[in-house]
Amino acid sequence: MTKVTVNFVTKSKDESHWRMVLVEEGPWRAHEVEVQLRRIQDRLYTCIEAAIDGQLAEQFPASRGKPVTIQVDFYDVPEEPVRAFFQRFSERALQQSSYSQALEASEFVESIIFEANYRKLTASG
Repeated sequence: MTKVTVNFVTKSKDESHWRMVLVEEGPWRAHEVEVQLRRIQDRLYTCIEAAIDGQLAEQFPASRGKPVTIQVDFYDVPEEPVRAFFQRFSERALQQSSYSQALEASEFVESIIFEANYRKLTASG
């Protein structure tokens, strides 16, 4: 089992929906963008695997069989390339046959969706 690093996990009040939240903080230098995006992609795939394979349900038994959102909160990152990357990832990741078949067969998660938030912490200028 691959170790997954999630910053925190939240649930809806009625525990009908679960959220795995990743926090990514910049700023990044221009030459670091591709490396950072590959690292984030690896984190996202690891989260998918943790939900499908039951690691999330093992840690949080009430999440078993429920929908899961994998959320990334981005702070002070280059928004345009990150937004484009996240859009592509969100649209394509679960279309890969290995993930789509595993998700369909999984008893641990009903569905997976992706969400991203973009915020600035540092002052511009």
